[in-house]
Amino acid sequence: MQPPLLLLGMLQGPESFYKSAVMSELQSSPAATSQDRKKMLGILDRFEKQAVEEEQLLELSDEELLSRTQRKKAVTGSVNNVDHPETSSKSSMGAPATLRKLTALERDELIREAIEEEERMVKDDGQIDPEDKEEMERMMEQEYQSFVSRFAGVDLDHESFESIWARLNPEEQREFSEKFMVSKSADLDDQDQDEDDENTGSTTMDVDGQELGTSHEEELEAKSLLHDMGETLKQGGAHVGNTGQGDPMLADLDPEDLRAIRDAEIAELVTVWRPWWEIEAEESGQLKKVVVSKVPDGEDSERLGTASAVVNEVLEASSTPRRADNIPKQAPTSSTVVLEQFVLDEETMLRPHKGLVQSMDDVEQETKLLSKSREQLTMPPMVKPPHPSLIYHICGLLFSYAALCRVLNGDLKEEPELTLSYVVEICPFFAPPPPTTSSSTLGRTSAGMATADSQHVPDVQDFETTLAVLQRCSLDSRLWKGDTVRLDMLSLLLRDLTLVLARPSRCLRCIQELKEVFALLRGPSYQGPKRQGRYTKSMLHRLYKKLEFYESYLLSEEWIMNSDTLDRVRTEVVIAGIRVRQEMIGWTQELKNVSRLLPGQDSSRSAEAGLARNSLQSTKKVLIEELP
Repeated sequence: MQPPLLLLGMLQGPESFYKSAVMSELQSSPAATSQDRKKMLGILDRFEKQAVEEEQLLELSDEELLSRTQRKKAVTGSVNNVDHPETSSKSSMGAPATLRKLTALERDELIREAIEEEERMVKDDGQIDPEDKEEMERMMEQEYQSFVSRFAGVDLDHESFESIWARLNPEEQREFSEKFMVSKSADLDDQDQDEDDENTGSTTMDVDGQELGTSHEEELEAKSLLHDMGETLKQGGAHVGNTGQGDPMLADLDPEDLRAIRDAEIAELVTVWRPWWEIEAEESGQLKKVVVSKVPDGEDSERLGTASAVVNEVLEASSTPRRADNIPKQAPTSSTVVLEQFVLDEETMLRPHKGLVQSMDDVEQETKLLSKSREQLTMPPMVKPPHPSLIYHICGLLFSYAALCRVLNGDLKEEPELTLSYVVEICPFFAPPPPTTSSSTLGRTSAGMATADSQHVPDVQDFETTLAVLQRCSLDSRLWKGDTVRLDMLSLLLRDLTLVLARPSRCLRCIQELKEVFALLRGPSYQGPKRQGRYTKSMLHRLYKKLEFYESYLLSEEWIMNSDTLDRVRTEVVIAGIRVRQEMIGWTQELKNVSRLLPGQDSSRSAEAGLARNSLQSTKKVLIEELP
């Protein structure tokens, strides 16, 4: 090594000279040992750290540097005071009482002392006694194990505050009180403030008391509703856990949640199911997009939101299905609400069902679905012509299927026996037949099935009569809660039935989904509720065979595929939908006339009930007027 060169660099002062001196020493001494090189690199690294620390100290003000130095001297002076008490007392007495600006030399000295002090602190931290460190870890582990043993098996969600407080040691109780609990003095201050507020504003307190009482009543009402929901689930066979801590349905619910349940706002969290046949029809062009201008006009808008709807359709010159791209935007006015929605393309739906499948992809898909249905069918082929009412019986079943999907949000398998009871209540054509003594009943032929069915269901020869029977049965159905089907809902269901009848594959899919519901009831693993033993295994088997018979009929080449049966029935459904929409306008107009004759009464409800009673006197054309 070359000490003179290193000494020269140290005399020059700044850290740049130290760095250059060390680097020159390393380059000029190729024969230096590895230990010497490590020492020099260590010196270089320390100088770089000191340079960074000096830059940080340069950013401090003079007052901050002076106060920092005085604190360090006070710490070191307390140690030296033991050996030299007189010197320390003199130096403390002679300390200046005011601050002054540091000179350049004093500033450099303070920086140097600060760097040395930090180096000593880092060195002390790195030289912790291993035994002390082990002792600290052992104490922490003991504290942790003590905490675990004291709270072992304790359910913090249901344990009382007093029980948890008793398990804490005094130090933990003091720490908890300091961090999370209000002191007594603060409580006294709050109490004084409350007394002042009571003296100055008693009226405000009365209003607040009324609001609190109303909030409490709302909470009780929501809890009662939620309790009734739990009882309904228990009666239906659903498993509701009970931990012994009160009503499980009320667990972890704050007043806001209870208020949302009472106001039915929680229903907004449920995703609305969209029918699969509606999606297929939209893709195939059987639904057209129109511009709807809704004009609010009082009573008509209150009775039906679509009573005053003015539909502006833009017709194309070609006969192809009309798309939404060719419909212009309509400028809204100040009193109208312009919407774009899909409506049934009635002109397209009046075509033959083979003409509704136009693209090659649709033809291939339709053929594939029909072939798959034929492979799964176990019913023997139809050998005799079916009863003329059979197609309308199937329409009634498809109507009830669409209604169930709409009301139950597409979930028919949650309670299969309840779903079956709804189907039977809405569609009397599918009601269970009376038991027979013949053992060959289950293996009857398709012609025999049709003959037997005609003996137990109404004889219908058109769709109007079929719809009248369905509406009359809706009064006894729990699905509609003892009321007839509203006209707006009826119009929607007729549109659904029209779209389902557009293709045989859609009719088959509806029946196959109902068969899946039956399969859940007939399976040995079904653990759902048995509703008073209403449906026996034999009855379920007979109804299941009836569904298979419907499938056999829909797959027959002679009676469905190569005939106009579906087209004829679909046309009747379209005409019925048009008549219902006409009656929707006439219904609201008649309600307006009744309200003029009977002022001061609830005329809308009385008129609605009267019209419903008059319309139910006939078994045909219920709630449907003839076209002019």
